[in-house]
Amino acid sequence: MSAESTRATTARSANPPGIDPLEWPTARIADVDEDAVRLLVHTFYGRIRDDDLLGPVFRQALEGRWDMHLEKMVAFWSSIVLGAKRYRGNVTQAHQPFGHLSGEHFSRWLALFFDTLDKLFEPQAAFAFAEPAIRIAESLQLNLFGWEYTLPPSQRALLDSIKQRRPARQHD
Repeated sequence: MSAESTRATTARSANPPGIDPLEWPTARIADVDEDAVRLLVHTFYGRIRDDDLLGPVFRQALEGRWDMHLEKMVAFWSSIVLGAKRYRGNVTQAHQPFGHLSGEHFSRWLALFFDTLDKLFEPQAAFAFAEPAIRIAESLQLNLFGWEYTLPPSQRALLDSIKQRRPARQHD
């Protein structure tokens, strides 16, 4: 399945549109655009729904509101990666009601996110999402768990491995 046909399928399918993990595209996306952001969001949250740890948390929080959440996440990532300035909200406030989250939840979210990025995007494009995801995850955990909180070793190792894979920046 080509990236273009995957995007076309994603645009038409419902609940949630994305890639079946058994049908990952053979050609990874090099240039991030709105369609690529939408593909990432819908594929990633499809995986979240199926996850044993994260699925129940998200299903409870988003019951009846998945479509709205997915569109908000497309706007969020488009704003961060493409500079679209469409997201209106406060990330920290949005996560405050989830006091029952743990470092394990963040570790799993990050692992699924990075794995989805690796499967969909070329390294430079993937890192456009990975770098802000790392900063956001660290900031959210600091806000939710306090200054004394230490990242779980598995999460620290994951974040360090992602940072080490940062592609060389291309100069104009």
